[in-house]
Amino acid sequence: MRSVDARSGKLLRNLLFFSVLLLSLLVSLWAQAAEVTLAWDANTEPELAGYRIHYGTASGSYSVHLDVGNATTYRVTGLAAGTTYYFAATAYSAAGTESGYSNEVSHTVPPANRAPEAPRPPAGPATLPAGTTAVFTAAATDPDGDALNYRFDWGDGALSGWGESAAAHAWQQAGSFCVRAQAKDPAGALSPWSGCAAIAILAPPPPLDTDGDGVADTEDAFPEDPTEWADADGNGIGDNAQAAAAALAPAAPLPLFPAGDAEVDTVPELATDTFRPAADGAAHRLTRWQILRREDDALLFDFTSGTALTAIRVPKLVLEGGTPYCWRAQFFDARGRASAWSECAGFLTAAGVRDANADGIPDDQEPPATADLDTNGIPDRQETSIRTVRMEGSNVLIGVSIRESPAAIAIEAVESEDPGGEGGYVAEKPKKMPFGLINFRIAVAHPGAAVAVRLHFSEPVPRRGRWFKYNPIEERWVDFSAYTKFSADRRAMTLSLRDGGVGDADGVANGVIVDPAGIVEVEEEGLSAAAGGGSCFIGQAAEPGSGKGAFIAWPALALLVAMLGRRGGPSLRAGRAVCPAGRAQRFLRQRGWAIPSRRTR
Repeated sequence: MRSVDARSGKLLRNLLFFSVLLLSLLVSLWAQAAEVTLAWDANTEPELAGYRIHYGTASGSYSVHLDVGNATTYRVTGLAAGTTYYFAATAYSAAGTESGYSNEVSHTVPPANRAPEAPRPPAGPATLPAGTTAVFTAAATDPDGDALNYRFDWGDGALSGWGESAAAHAWQQAGSFCVRAQAKDPAGALSPWSGCAAIAILAPPPPLDTDGDGVADTEDAFPEDPTEWADADGNGIGDNAQAAAAALAPAAPLPLFPAGDAEVDTVPELATDTFRPAADGAAHRLTRWQILRREDDALLFDFTSGTALTAIRVPKLVLEGGTPYCWRAQFFDARGRASAWSECAGFLTAAGVRDANADGIPDDQEPPATADLDTNGIPDRQETSIRTVRMEGSNVLIGVSIRESPAAIAIEAVESEDPGGEGGYVAEKPKKMPFGLINFRIAVAHPGAAVAVRLHFSEPVPRRGRWFKYNPIEERWVDFSAYTKFSADRRAMTLSLRDGGVGDADGVANGVIVDPAGIVEVEEEGLSAAAGGGSCFIGQAAEPGSGKGAFIAWPALALLVAMLGRRGGPSLRAGRAVCPAGRAQRFLRQRGWAIPSRRTR
């Protein structure tokens, strides 16, 4: 029995418990038991001596009574998991008087966490080649319904990390292994390890070697050829065959001049060392020459010659002044075997001709301001589709026009030269060359384009005047009349050219046509004469479609096919005599190099 005095009502009114929500937030769970912390507002009566907590497992029926003293919180321990408890409090005075029960609060202690059950043996393959990745899955039941994580013991000393129910592993050694799994719930409770899932790891089969050369097909560039297995340069020819062929090929040329980044003019001569044949002594038949711009490796010159074998002269306007280049060469012997390319020897061109207005015409060859060779009423110097130049050694003007050729997009440069001048560009000047030599460079819309260039003359071309192209490589002149057509008054001429083909002196379809040529006045129909009574400059241009060459600078590949496919060597040009030449040879001989003369056929 509790004694309650008249003031107990006041005590009861001041005894305030927190809500059930607050109570539940103060619950702490432990492994085997649970506890709850109760809190209430303090009573303000001066005669208050303390408080008692009362609780039990039925509402209003309290089996446990605890004197907690004059405190406002108390932690009740030893509660059973999964049980609901009901709590109330009373206050008592120093005289022993006790208040009635406060409002009742209840709390259900959560049930104790239970560990997951052992997973079933993991599911996965029974056999696997060594080094192959396999995926295993695991499944376990949690009595509390919690989501589970898994880890795997792969049996080879490795454990997976905790993760989802599937994991992958690769065994590197052959043998038998036991794969097990373990589960974990969110509270960290672990299951026992599962039973064993056996897996047999098989040694990998030997690699397939179809041709039996000891190199696996996966590593063999020629899996069906027992004599070859590597192709280091990726050209489709086995290294063994290539090495054997190299032993029977001529040695690569050695660039002699220019080299070592020497500075030269814009029409240099290129010279190699002598030809070194293969073991069978096959003679030197062809040389291929290339010039590349160092800045972007653009191929600017590509010419294959059967006469100028160790030294050639670069055509005018192929190279620009103040620009770094490199050149290389390749030899071919009489059996059609090619040497390796030489190294690309660097050189630098000196500053070009003065051209203050950058119109592509040297300042000292600019035409009069009023010149209008195409008679369209506009001075030529005010147009871009025509470039007119004053010809050295004469009073003649020649205009180069691309107005009638949509494939030509720009006239980049035009220069003239007196072929009889001291130290001139040409050798063996024709006896009658009334207008001198003109060189021009035209940019075309796309590599390989054909253009029709219109030439305008300030005075009529003589009746016996023909268009001859100059071949600086072989230092001779070639009749190019088959590709020209004069106007009735002979004050204009249409010239047919093709980038990398007919009439292009650089020999490569690179978007630029270079053409050195001029009017030659022949003495009789079908005959020409060189200065001094010789005729070594004579050459007959091929008719269109004939397949024969003049100074037409075919694309190098087509030229090689034509040359190498003929028994006993190619006949490059019909009706010609080639003059011995060699400024580069003379240069090298003066410096003590023994250079053989260029071969002629």
